[in-house]
Amino acid sequence: MYPLSIRAKLTLWYLLVAFAGMLLFGVISYAVLHYALLQEKKIHLLGREERLLRLLADNRSQHISVPIEAQLQNYALVTHEGNLFQLRGRDGTVLFPTGTQNTDWAFSDSSGCRRWRFQVVQLDGAPTMVMCHAIEFQGAEARLYEGGSLEQEMDILRIYRNALLFLLPGLLILSSFCGYFLSRRAMSPVDRLTKAALDIGVGDLSARVSVPKARDEVRQLAEAWNQLLDRLEAAVSRLSQFSADVSHDLRTSITVILATAQLALKRSHTEEEYRDDLNRIVNECCMGATLLDALLSLVQSKNFIHEVTFQRIDLCALVVSGCRRVEDLAESNGVLLDWDLPGQPVHIEGNELLISRLLSILLDNAIKYTPEEGEIHAEVFVNGNEAGVVVRDTGVGIASGAQEQIFERFYQADLRERKTQVGCGLGLSIARWIADAHRARITLNSMPGQGSSFTVVFPLTLQQHEEQELNALVSI
Repeated sequence: MYPLSIRAKLTLWYLLVAFAGMLLFGVISYAVLHYALLQEKKIHLLGREERLLRLLADNRSQHISVPIEAQLQNYALVTHEGNLFQLRGRDGTVLFPTGTQNTDWAFSDSSGCRRWRFQVVQLDGAPTMVMCHAIEFQGAEARLYEGGSLEQEMDILRIYRNALLFLLPGLLILSSFCGYFLSRRAMSPVDRLTKAALDIGVGDLSARVSVPKARDEVRQLAEAWNQLLDRLEAAVSRLSQFSADVSHDLRTSITVILATAQLALKRSHTEEEYRDDLNRIVNECCMGATLLDALLSLVQSKNFIHEVTFQRIDLCALVVSGCRRVEDLAESNGVLLDWDLPGQPVHIEGNELLISRLLSILLDNAIKYTPEEGEIHAEVFVNGNEAGVVVRDTGVGIASGAQEQIFERFYQADLRERKTQVGCGLGLSIARWIADAHRARITLNSMPGQGSSFTVVFPLTLQQHEEQELNALVSI
């Protein structure tokens, strides 16, 4: 058996609550009507007693000579249900009407009916309310029994009960239709949210479900859906960025490895030179694997600072290592590569792996867009409390309109003079991301046909700045 849908459950719950409400209403209203009819009968009996006592008192004050039996007979004749009363002595003997010993009127009362007592009994097979009250009759205490038929009241209650039982099935059917209609109305916003969610695919996570104006549970559900889509879009974006970055880094590493291997095959080398080439290939493979691990850990985190540890590194050593890494690639492309360093080491705070990656991107781009017999020059400088690297080339250059967008992801300037295959527009965006992570700034100075110059400036701490000044003095 399949579980019921929420719409069916809401309908059944509404039907159950409606049935319970109607049943409770019927029972309470029937009880209230029963109580009200009996109270009305009690008031009627009290009024009859009051009229009887007033009649006897008036006759006594007027000294009417009519016997008391005749006075009671006259009262019984002119009063509604006048035959339904008795007078009994304290010992239970019937004082009026004489000649009868009907015991249906009597009921036990330890107080002698000194207070009004009411009881429903059967008189002549019909339900009757009997009132008992102790009064003074001819100078002695007697018990007055007043009776009132309840047949009319019982008929009213029976008609009301039958009407409730007749209306209950119809009301239940009507409640079921109302419950189904209300459940459809209540679930329609959820249906719209479901349809909107089904229309959103991994290919396009920018769409959002509409948020209703009413501040209710459906609005909270819609907001929760949109927050989930925000997180999902961010996760997919990080995954896409990770894939693109991995592709870029692997292509760079494979290009370096391929260039080194091709040069080693084209010309004869000594065993030592072959070992150097193999070591360079091994180092490139290790660097690629390390970069992949770094990217994987980075994409799993939202905060770069918490994932990457900064340490004191020698910027000059990194520039030399980066240039030697791609010198075979530059040679295979017919490009002259050299570098210039200051007389003393330059230390900065950063991550050695990522800064090496930044330098590799700048040098790889310079080789890619520099024609044969061109030149690439890398230089390390210190300027006050800042240190940096400049990578200059004599390549095709970049137009001023494209320089503002060159650091955006997947943007590629229209450089028709490029020598290599079309890239994916990720290198410089990764370079800027690394610079931002190191609180550095990267700038571009380029003219079409005259080459480009990329400058990365790192801030120096107070201690590093003092060391640089001391080293400059010592060198002098």
